[in-house]
Amino acid sequence: MASNEKLNALDRTDDGATSHVVKLDNSKKYNNSKRKINQICRNLTLDTKSFIPIKSVEQIAVYLRTKDKMTRILYSEISNYMFNMESEQRMVFLTNVESLLIFSLDVGNLSGVILDKDPDTLVDDIAKIIVKIYDHTQLVNYQIENMNTIFAQSISDAKLDLHKETKGIEKEYISILGIFAAIVLAFVGGITFSSSVLQNIGKVSIYRLLVVVVMLAFVIVNVIWLLIKFIAEINDKDIKLFKIGLFDTVCGILMIGIIVAWALNLEQVAQFISTYLPWCK
Repeated sequence: MASNEKLNALDRTDDGATSHVVKLDNSKKYNNSKRKINQICRNLTLDTKSFIPIKSVEQIAVYLRTKDKMTRILYSEISNYMFNMESEQRMVFLTNVESLLIFSLDVGNLSGVILDKDPDTLVDDIAKIIVKIYDHTQLVNYQIENMNTIFAQSISDAKLDLHKETKGIEKEYISILGIFAAIVLAFVGGITFSSSVLQNIGKVSIYRLLVVVVMLAFVIVNVIWLLIKFIAEINDKDIKLFKIGLFDTVCGILMIGIIVAWALNLEQVAQFISTYLPWCK
């Protein structure tokens, strides 16, 4: 309530009556200046072949002779006009402005269209306005190009960030699926392996049974290791808790020892294994 009272107080005169708020759009000078500038800009958007510089000079001269005009040209209208252009239209506009500037550099060209009590002053004013229009249009063009460059760079950076984020999500999905696959493979392989060993434990010799056990253990552990290693590699991690080389060495030594004992038919070794190993009792 207090803020509303302050705002109402700003709109009142000394005698307490509400003052009339003047809007810029209600200004005759502003509207006339805006309309004249738009006419000049529309003439500058003509096709380069159809553009006649003297027409723009005449429009500027009419603007200068107008009594109800602002003391300075409205650069904001020129900027707004250019910002609403397509790239090709803007290039045509700039080319025509450059042609107008070249035309205005010859004072004789301007004097040919001036019919006034003070032609020299009017010629100078027209030349100054043309230079200001050229300078301002170049500035606006630089701003637009910089904005486009920044916008394009922002899009490129956003695409790169999105690609990195998507790649990271893909790695996470692969890691999760890999972990589940490793768990399933370990359990299924272990259960199947245990069932097969237990079912056939009394049907084969102890050497053959041990060879199969060591080979299956070697294959299952190495397959799981490779899967875990692959998951670690795609996530830029290094596994240091378990070295597969030591396990493979032990399996190799066991395999060689079992094969040698089997080849030499060492009955004492078989009897020892059958007697003291828990799963053979």
